[in-house]
Amino acid sequence: MNIENYFEKNEIIKNLGKYELFYQVTLGNLISLTNAKDMNYEIEFQLALGSIYELLKDLRSLEDESISFEEELKKQAAMDAVQNFANENLELLKNGEIKIEKIVNHINDGIFFNEAMEVVCNENLEHQIEKWEQIITSDLAKAILESIQELEKNEN
Repeated sequence: MNIENYFEKNEIIKNLGKYELFYQVTLGNLISLTNAKDMNYEIEFQLALGSIYELLKDLRSLEDESISFEEELKKQAAMDAVQNFANENLELLKNGEIKIEKIVNHINDGIFFNEAMEVVCNENLEHQIEKWEQIITSDLAKAILESIQELEKNEN
């Protein structure tokens, strides 16, 4: 697996669009399940890129061709959303109103995203990609790729 291929301009846009969409759908689900306070649905793209990079490194080390990057990206974005949700709603955790372990297990088992959530993802993906096309310029994509190349050089 060549990680650098995932950090070419079009791949960055597509992966950030998917990551943000999976993140937002997860967060919306958690908020509706718990009646928690509304949260910021925007992602920090540097953190998202870092999360995607770490995911790719983990997948590379597994060297299992049967693992779907998109499914793992969905799980990673969902886990990041759960982490941020938990951080913002510590009282709900303390009171036992949220059972994080069950949610995490459902994410890991690939059963967290129900049919309705999948429909929302499919219906909104194009919009998310258009958003990221406006943000990720050729110069920014080049800088991101160069950063990844530097990280990869330091890994070896």
